Amino acid sequence: MYKVEWSVKIEKLIRPYHEFVVEILEFVNQEPIFQVKKESDIDILVGKIKELKKDENCIYNFLDVATGTNLKKYICDLKYEGIDLLDKYTAFIDNYKKFLSQEWEDNTQYSDELTKAFEYFYTNLIHGKIFNNTMGENNAIREFREELTLESTCPYCDYHEMEFNSASVDHFIPKSKYPLLAIFPKNLVVACTACNDRIKKEKLYIPIMHPYFDNLDDYFYFTYKNEVIKIEFYDHISCKDKEKVKNFFKLFNLEERYNKYCKKKLIRLKEDIQRNVIKQIKGYKNVSFNEIQCKIREEISDEFVNISKYKKNDVLTKLRLDYLKQIKEEDLSDLSIYIANENGNSSLTIKDPFWV
Repeated sequence: MYKVEWSVKIEKLIRPYHEFVVEILEFVNQEPIFQVKKESDIDILVGKIKELKKDENCIYNFLDVATGTNLKKYICDLKYEGIDLLDKYTAFIDNYKKFLSQEWEDNTQYSDELTKAFEYFYTNLIHGKIFNNTMGENNAIREFREELTLESTCPYCDYHEMEFNSASVDHFIPKSKYPLLAIFPKNLVVACTACNDRIKKEKLYIPIMHPYFDNLDDYFYFTYKNEVIKIEFYDHISCKDKEKVKNFFKLFNLEERYNKYCKKKLIRLKEDIQRNVIKQIKGYKNVSFNEIQCKIREEISDEFVNISKYKKNDVLTKLRLDYLKQIKEEDLSDLSIYIANENGNSSLTIKDPFWV
């Protein structure tokens, strides 16, 4: 719901994943080149890796990882692809944002072997001790999750508070369809398990907003009328951006979830305002209708300031702030009458009853 800050710390943690992929794909393009599978290929590959390890001028960091893990097998499989995978990868990451905006597309048919290789990179390799020791990090993907779950809400729904054990790493562009992005840093988003594992899964609708590049708060606002939560767009928003926001809501089923689970939050928010104003005027012998309205507006403003302090840290701040703006702009006559009647003080009189 709000843009996620891509900090220097996060960049330092998982940029090595990108650098690792570049190294692997550079090596895939080099000798030995395999065309027809032979049992001896893996031994030839290992021999080449050992040769490079002895070369003082070799700058590759993955060599120890390859000899100490199953990485060598998957490198061998990638050498059978017969296409320049580094060129494919570079093109995709250079056009990542354009892909999300439907201004660039990737029509490559990725083989099962390539998909399995990059699945191995994400599922096994980057969690392993050998990989992390070699890359100079202590399980960077775990630290990445910890960093983005501290005092934050899910960037997709803004409904769940993020805790380490209830969050997972989502591949915004699904790795099952675009495996080259399996460990591309900007494609990894820490989100609540409800959004990632149970709702989004392997789906993607484009064009779409992305939490590292877009702040959805700038494009729309919530309304709550006739017991229905809806989204409305600000006047200056383009048709393309509207489509991107709608696809974001569709991907995470947000309107249905908000209407099912969040309306009670708005009801309680309004009740809190009513209750606080009633407390303020309790015991007043004389209070005017205008004074009650002023008290309501002051209470709304105070709530707005308090909630604003915890954007991205507390749940549903966007929804609650938009609702406060809405009720502040509405006719407060009915609410003022309700508060006056609920005060319970027989000495209370309402001056200036111009609503009659």
